[in-house]
Formats: sequence, C-alpha cells, structure tokens
Amino acid sequence: MKTVSNRIALHCLNHWQRQGRDPDQLLQGAGIAREELILPHGRIDAPRHFRLLAQVAPHMDLARNWAPPSLTGLFTDYLPLASLCCNAASWRQALHFFTAFRPLIGECDRITLQEGDELALISYHSESDHPDVVAMSSLANLCHLYALLQFYHPGAGQLMLPTPVRPRLWRELAAWLGGRLRLGDGYRLCFPVQLLDQAYGNHNAPLQPLLLEELDTQMQRLRPSPHYKERVLGLIRHQLWQQEADPRTLLVCICEALRLTRWTLHRHLREEGCHFSALLEQVRREEACRLLQDPSLQLQEVGGRLGFASQSSFTRFFKEAFALSPSQYRSRRSRA
Repeated sequence: MKTVSNRIALHCLNHWQRQGRDPDQLLQGAGIAREELILPHGRIDAPRHFRLLAQVAPHMDLARNWAPPSLTGLFTDYLPLASLCCNAASWRQALHFFTAFRPLIGECDRITLQEGDELALISYHSESDHPDVVAMSSLANLCHLYALLQFYHPGAGQLMLPTPVRPRLWRELAAWLGGRLRLGDGYRLCFPVQLLDQAYGNHNAPLQPLLLEELDTQMQRLRPSPHYKERVLGLIRHQLWQQEADPRTLLVCICEALRLTRWTLHRHLREEGCHFSALLEQVRREEACRLLQDPSLQLQEVGGRLGFASQSSFTRFFKEAFALSPSQYRSRRSRA
C-alpha cells in the first residue's frame, strides 16, 4: 500500500490552523486521527493523503508570502536524505539518491528523468486527479529539485509549468525566476544535459557510506519484509467490505488466510512495530468516515459493519478518535 509521511499532513494542518480554520474539520474529512500525526515515523495511506490535500489545496495561496525555493524544509524534516543529496559526486548522483530514497517522504507520485542531446527534463507525475492537488504537489516537489540543482549549479535550469497554474502564482514565480519560468505541457525542470555528470568538488566520499547506511535502515523500517502489516490491513479491509466483521472471528479468518498461527502473526507484527488491534482500529477509523458519508446507512448499521456490538461502543470509539460523535460528523460533512 502506498503511503506518505505524516509530516506533510502536519504542515497542512498547521497552515489550516493559521488561516483560522477548524483543524478537526480537516482531519475528519480526511479520516485521519490526531494520534497518527504525533508518531515519530508515522505514515498516512495515499487515499487519505489525497483527501487531506483536496481540502487544503483550494485554500492554499502559494503566492502569498512567497519565498524562493530552498532546501530548508528538506533538511528540517528529512535530514539524512537532504544530507546525502547534498553530498553527491555529481548532480546525476544527487538525483539518483533523491528518487531512490524519496519513498521516505511519499510513494504516491513519480519523478522521471529524460535526457536529450542538449537538454534534460525532470518531470513530476502525481497520482491525484484533483487539479489543485496536482498543482500544489508538483510545485512543492519541483521547488525541492530546483533548489537542489541550484546547490550544484547556481543559476542553471528553468521551471516549466502548464496553464492550470493560477495567474497570481505565475506572476509571483515569474518575478522571482525572471527568464527561468516557461509555459509547458506538464510540470518539469529543464537544464543542460552536460550538468548531470560534472564533478562536484566538495564531495565528501568518506561520509557518503554512513549516510547511505542510515537511509537504508530507514527504508527497511518503511518496507519490512515480508510486509505482514500491509497484508493484514488489506485483509481487514476485505473482511469489512464483504460482511459485518465479528472481532471474535476476524483474527481467526486472517490467520487462516495467511496460514499462520495467531502467535506467529502477532510476532511478525511486533517485529514490524505494530499490533493487530491497532491495525483494526486504523481500518475502522477509515471505514467509519467513509460509511458515514452515505446518508442511506443508519448509524447502527455503520457500527455493525465495523464489528461493534452496540451503537454506544461505536460512538465511544468514534469520539475517542475524532472528538465528536458519528452523528455530529455526518451533520458536518453534509454541510461541507
């Protein structure tokens, strides 16, 4: 399952609050619980990440208080990744490091490099179909790459943006970039191809293996083999989608599907830093938010589909996760 660092959600939440908006409304609309945002290495699955951005993007004035692209945010949130990218032997190697370890930031987009005889193009591709989300994500990532290019080759490169970019933002970018902003058919960074392999004189070769080791460790934590956590999450969702989930038999069904004993499954999940009950709660939160947006479903039916023995236990669970009752959540969503 594709996931994104919860640090992006935290930045969105902080921006939302600075605008004087209700943070609970944002989290409820995305199906994200507050406790997920305080985990040191927490992750948000791609569907909820996109639901969050879809709410934030229309209110995100990227032109206000515009600052030139820099690597400050990358160093603040992902220090080992930024350190490795700024200690490469060449711009090509820096790009390789950025794309290879970028899953530590998120896994719901792609960055590709095309090389021509004279020019090279870095293209950003979002998996969202929301134009505001695509614009916000694309610009944020291209600015990271533009800043990294400036680190190795100051003054080089041009940003290429399509027409959907808002006029005010285009004017702000054009004023800052001067002749280095162009209209194109996608979100791209363009630069002379020969820059890719020019040696970087300040490369610290002895430091590089230490940084690579740290990032490899982080990637292993992100993608533990054989991914029992993601398989269990998928099986829980499948059970909830297919039938009302009885907690007494749900674990048994999943163990049978994985051909594992209960003890062995718990051991595998502990090795991946999680527990079955926490995974069940995560899926229940996601599904509760989804089902409550269907006005044809009674609240008791929603609780029953999620495996709660009574409406009161479902209400208690939901209030602990989102600080309001299921009926209050449904009422707010219907007015949104």
